[in-house]
Amino acid sequence: MKNYECSVTFNTLSATVYDVNTSPEGLRAWWTSNCGVGFEVGAKSTFCFGETYNVMRIEKLVPGKEVRSKCIKQYHHAPGRLTKMDEWVGTFIVFRLTKNRQGGTDLIFEHEDLTASLECYEICEKGWDHFLKVSLKEYVEKGRGKTYIDG
Repeated sequence: MKNYECSVTFNTLSATVYDVNTSPEGLRAWWTSNCGVGFEVGAKSTFCFGETYNVMRIEKLVPGKEVRSKCIKQYHHAPGRLTKMDEWVGTFIVFRLTKNRQGGTDLIFEHEDLTASLECYEICEKGWDHFLKVSLKEYVEKGRGKTYIDG
């Protein structure tokens, strides 16, 4: 089965896109305002979306090029929609950055093992599409993302 994948083009340097995906300020500005972010390989980061939370362990950091994290704990709160609340556990999220011909940056995002066979796939696909294609892009290029805010 095919993993969730998304590509986004930015009119900025890869270092800028990398920084917003590895700093607390950046992640709070485009993904969720409620997170604790690790800074080095092996460190853990926690991302909260109301009652839903994901704990990720940083597996790989290549400045300006790649961020790879593994989900080690999850509770996905979706009453009446899901019977499995931890389908992300063991999956990887990967941000790969390359310079494009126009001098900007292409992001290839992959959520490895997030496939259509998972109960949460439709919810997660909509979420990633919003956070990557809208919120991250607007934050990087306009300075204001559409982050998840509790409440």
